[in-house]
Amino acid sequence: MHRRSALALLCALSLTACNGYFGSADDGDGGGGGNSDAQGIWAGNLTSDVLALDMLVTPTNELWAMSWSEDGKQVRRLTRGTGSLNGKAYSGTGKTFGTGDTTADSANITGTVVSGSTFDGNLGQNVTFTSSFDSQYNDAFDLADYAGTWAGRDSTSSAVTFAIQANGDLSADFIISGRPDSCNVSGKLTKASSGKNYATTTFSFGNATNCLSQHAGTSMQGVAIRLTEQNKEPLLLVMATNSGQSAAWFAYARKQ
Repeated sequence: MHRRSALALLCALSLTACNGYFGSADDGDGGGGGNSDAQGIWAGNLTSDVLALDMLVTPTNELWAMSWSEDGKQVRRLTRGTGSLNGKAYSGTGKTFGTGDTTADSANITGTVVSGSTFDGNLGQNVTFTSSFDSQYNDAFDLADYAGTWAGRDSTSSAVTFAIQANGDLSADFIISGRPDSCNVSGKLTKASSGKNYATTTFSFGNATNCLSQHAGTSMQGVAIRLTEQNKEPLLLVMATNSGQSAAWFAYARKQ
């Protein structure tokens, strides 16, 4: 009998002995004693808006979260932060970025984590969410899975196209309304040092004539996630900021 099932039966027979507790610190579900574990890819929705949410928490509790709508052809907000756990409670601080040529706002991040199951909370600025663990986080990483052409929307509210090579070389271009030509992005994806199923990325932007002023000529660092979804083409999520976290660029795209 599974350990949790056996313990539940024992508790049913002797509630005072279990004191209402149906888990252990090493069950992998964040129950009871010790800290939960927030790492993972988390997929869900904002409860403060009608938008999808995808979030990555690394093994060192660095958090990247993006709200977006494929039907609405928009990305809305990126939150980047770091935090810590006390039992099931996640708390941290970071920066949140809107679309367009906007400045960064401070974010106080809070949440409740059940490891490998759910993560619900607040990303700051009253952006509340619910999410569930995506087991693809534990799949083997293969950089070649990112190779190909991808098309979607970015945080400048523009249509964006990515071209990614099997070695991780990345280029992207998008035309911002009112600009004469494409803003070009070039960089690279690499396997994350954690060994988990996401990539880290570095890239730089083209000139100020075609790119937003906060992007032009700058370099950014961040993460990229490739997800498979039933009855849909693979999904690519890219989230990055500059080193001072005063500017960000983020996007979703589908494999073409």
